[in-house]
Amino acid sequence: MRQKIKSHALIIIAVLSFMSFRWPVDDGSVTSTFGESRWDHFHDGVDVVSGKSRVYPVEAGVLLFYWDKALFPMENYPGGGNYKVLGHRNGLYSIYMHQENGMPSKSIYTGNDPVGTMGDTGHSLNRHLHFSILNVNRRSSINPLKLLPVFPDSRPPEIKEIAFKIGDKYVIVRDRSNIRLTRNYPLLVRIVDSASGRENLGIYELSVIFNGRNILNFKCDFLSFSKGRLNIGGRGFDDLFDRKGYYKVKGVVYAEGENVFKVSASDYSGNQTEKEFIFNVKLDMNK
Repeated sequence: MRQKIKSHALIIIAVLSFMSFRWPVDDGSVTSTFGESRWDHFHDGVDVVSGKSRVYPVEAGVLLFYWDKALFPMENYPGGGNYKVLGHRNGLYSIYMHQENGMPSKSIYTGNDPVGTMGDTGHSLNRHLHFSILNVNRRSSINPLKLLPVFPDSRPPEIKEIAFKIGDKYVIVRDRSNIRLTRNYPLLVRIVDSASGRENLGIYELSVIFNGRNILNFKCDFLSFSKGRLNIGGRGFDDLFDRKGYYKVKGVVYAEGENVFKVSASDYSGNQTEKEFIFNVKLDMNK
């Protein structure tokens, strides 16, 4: 009998696996995107808020693991608060964090079965849902926006400024300004993005051309784990971000005289913006 039940469950999952991915909340808004800076690490997922509190699976799946304060009242919340992990086709897992206490639980979830209620548990500043999608076969985290329906966003990112960090001081570089450098500091770029005008989202793609040569090009498609660290396209967090939230361009060798940076940034909806910065450098590498 147990084998028949197991076989029946596998058939159900096989049929349901052909359903498309959906957003885990109804009428939600994105407040944080995949790959953003969290000051010392990458944001591994997407954050959403909604006036409707029910949380649904992004796809039909089986319950693999969950943690609920209602079941472990003597334990402290983990960072993700109350959470569930569901298994899907092709080695995909989905994770739903910061839910309220007392989540309903079942072995098999269809797309219409709530996995819980949006909450504020764990390391959370307000009521929201953080969800991630993992590919366990490839030991990687997938940008959920690659699998979900496109959310409304017609605003392109804004490239605000470029800067150097010299010691503990941040020096903003004005266009056409004259700069004296004692070393080849990484160039820092501040970029902000928003879908509604109220939130500050990370960008999806960044390209930098320096004096006619492409020196940086990355997309936030996957977070991979290798050599003991998470990385995007082989670059670790400190290779791509400054602790103040700037995007970092490393390996720049400045030329005496005029230097030209062309920065191109786009969000996941395809909204793109470009900006050119020109400044003059006086090299004084003996200091």
